[in-house]
Amino acid sequence: MKDGNYNEKANGVERPLNLAIDIKNNKIKQVDNKSTDISDLEQGTLDKMSQRIIDNQSVNVDTVSGATISSKGIISAIKQAIADAGGDIDDFSNKVSQNFSKADDDYDSWIREPQKIEKTIQTDLVIVGSGISGLSAAVQAGQDKIKTLVLEKNGFVGGNGSGVKGMMSAETKMQKKAGITFKKEEVVRNELETIQYQADGSFWVDLVNHTADNIDWLIDQGVQFDRVDDYHHTCPLPTFHWFKGGRGAIGYIPFMKKKAEELGVKISTSSPVTGLIFKDKTVKGVYASIDDQVVKINAKAVIFASGGFGQNRALIKKEGWNTDNMLFVGMTGSTGDAYKMALAAGAKDTLENSAPLITNFVQALPLGNGRDLLAGGPALWVNQDGVSFTDESITDRNAILQSQPFKSIKNGYLVFSREMFAKYEDNLQDLSEEEQKSMKGIDDMNHHDSTQALAILDKAVKTNKGNSLFEADTLEELAGKSGLPKDEFTNEVKKYNEFCQNGEDKEFGKAKKYLVPIEKGPYYIARLNQSLAISIGGIGENRHFEVVDDKWNKIPGLYAAGIDSAMQYKNIYTINLGGSCCAHCVNSGRYSVKNAKKYIEKLA
Repeated sequence: MKDGNYNEKANGVERPLNLAIDIKNNKIKQVDNKSTDISDLEQGTLDKMSQRIIDNQSVNVDTVSGATISSKGIISAIKQAIADAGGDIDDFSNKVSQNFSKADDDYDSWIREPQKIEKTIQTDLVIVGSGISGLSAAVQAGQDKIKTLVLEKNGFVGGNGSGVKGMMSAETKMQKKAGITFKKEEVVRNELETIQYQADGSFWVDLVNHTADNIDWLIDQGVQFDRVDDYHHTCPLPTFHWFKGGRGAIGYIPFMKKKAEELGVKISTSSPVTGLIFKDKTVKGVYASIDDQVVKINAKAVIFASGGFGQNRALIKKEGWNTDNMLFVGMTGSTGDAYKMALAAGAKDTLENSAPLITNFVQALPLGNGRDLLAGGPALWVNQDGVSFTDESITDRNAILQSQPFKSIKNGYLVFSREMFAKYEDNLQDLSEEEQKSMKGIDDMNHHDSTQALAILDKAVKTNKGNSLFEADTLEELAGKSGLPKDEFTNEVKKYNEFCQNGEDKEFGKAKKYLVPIEKGPYYIARLNQSLAISIGGIGENRHFEVVDDKWNKIPGLYAAGIDSAMQYKNIYTINLGGSCCAHCVNSGRYSVKNAKKYIEKLA
């Protein structure tokens, strides 16, 4: 190959990176970033990938967990540099893998000692994960002067928390300054009513009582909040505290990481935990892969804060969901490792009552925010028999309810007219200019007016990804294209239109304001599938975030925080007060450490 410094572009999720790749003496010598603006996530991925490729002189290496797209972009850029230098890609394609994955159903393997241990280290506390809860725990541990090691599976910190927009709180200084007044017990009542009092209310009391102090504490650590409101008029109470920039990656993650490290907490990325040290019915540490070595880490306590199992199709199916066309949009590293380790140690299994963040989507349409026609309201849903099966306006009570009825049917479909799509997909019409500005760039809503909405619809019909969207001039033709029983379907639409015209739904009692007739063609039908962002819950615990067994006996040395735990939810995530899960993550991170500290001190 010709020696030289080759400038290549590496495509990523956010933007392409400009890389300078140094080739000398037929070897890849160095990979440098030449972009002026690079995020911590991108830099971490570049560092890990370039080191793996240079060390092994191979582009056929494992991608960085949680950063697959960026990793592949870096590989492609280096391949291009090799080609530009006149090299043969095959000479740099030896397979190099450090995959420590285990069989999905072999939970006991997570508490077996590895055949070969290459290094042993000692610490007081291990925190598994560095998202919202993991970093909260890390900072608290640093302040409490506990010798702590944070192990992060991904090649960067943040996890699911990077995309979180803010957190719920009650009776904060920010709210008082904004003239917002309500009692915190109103939050507790609202949440318990939403889940029909199925959860232990003391978990909610603890959380809400701590939220104002937790906000103050976060601000003291450097976390930045923009404002407090009712999240675009979607919350019954103005409890939502926005992170600066509308993302945890901007307002939360960098400040908490910096603070934890200033306090002496060691954070090791690309370090997946591969097992739990469990002896004499007590947790005594973990096994992990650090710098491609199998490491035994003896610890007095372990806190799981690993981000749940939102990427584990088998576990989501175990919850009762149809996963055939489900879209998994969360962090790829959220595979339920902590859940499996906890169950192997005898933990109470609460998976069937966990509360995933699942919304509806149509494969042919771009992903929206789940609160438009796809979420129900002024539209008609029918099942595989062409029959209506629920009140589509249930999202007025809780946005996550949109997906729940689909758990009990084979397939569900959205029926609407072109006129309806133009009207209800214009998601700017009811917002003030100030609100529109505040949403841009920080909210995941698709911003478009009616003309743009129809252009999106027309393109989707033509491409029809997943064979999921059909257009027709008549209802009979629409039934034929979608494969639904013609008579049942057309009669159902006619009946629904009669309800709309009379202003009364005589089957499900749907609110009059949502009774919009489907009268004028063209008509459309879309198969509604589900999109999963995160799982919430799965590991049983008590109010002290101590993991418990089926008899509610605590498992010594083991704690669960964040969405590995979340006992305050049962089946339904109460997102009608947005940010409650993030509030729980911060709170459980802090208080799992406070309680672990008491346990550790007793062992001294």
